[in-house]
Amino acid sequence: MAVDGLMLSYGHGMNDALIQNQNISGASHQSIGLFWGSEYHFDHEWFGYSELEFEAYYSQIKLEQTRQIIAFRPILNFWGNKNQRRNWYWQFGVGISYFDDKQFMPVTLSTKGQFATMFGIGIPFNQQQNRLTLRYNHYSNAYLKKPNPGLDTISLDWHVSF
Repeated sequence: MAVDGLMLSYGHGMNDALIQNQNISGASHQSIGLFWGSEYHFDHEWFGYSELEFEAYYSQIKLEQTRQIIAFRPILNFWGNKNQRRNWYWQFGVGISYFDDKQFMPVTLSTKGQFATMFGIGIPFNQQQNRLTLRYNHYSNAYLKKPNPGLDTISLDWHVSF
């Protein structure tokens, strides 16, 4: 599996309306990473045609402090059906991440290792050479250790194929 492209992302922290229990809405969230496709394609009765790809990225979340994150996650992109793709897609991914510190004011994580979950909706450009995706990102340890406050961000991600 060769690298297919570059991913750039910029977003903001969210308030505590969803999963996290502390407000980080003033935080910025930026990422840079690589993505690559796989030969795994699925055609499901309910979800339609989907493709498996992988992302490895480096992120920073900044508020009063800066936290460094390294993450890897497989992602399923859902395109409609195999013969006629929609001009938009949705995606879901769950992977692993590592934070350089457990403290991110006002949130204290119980572990440096966190799961990296993501839901997104996007549109491709130039026959999928470029894609723009709006994503909800959630980092937490899935209650493997308590407390599990988690961090939520929303981001706009740009994927550029090589």
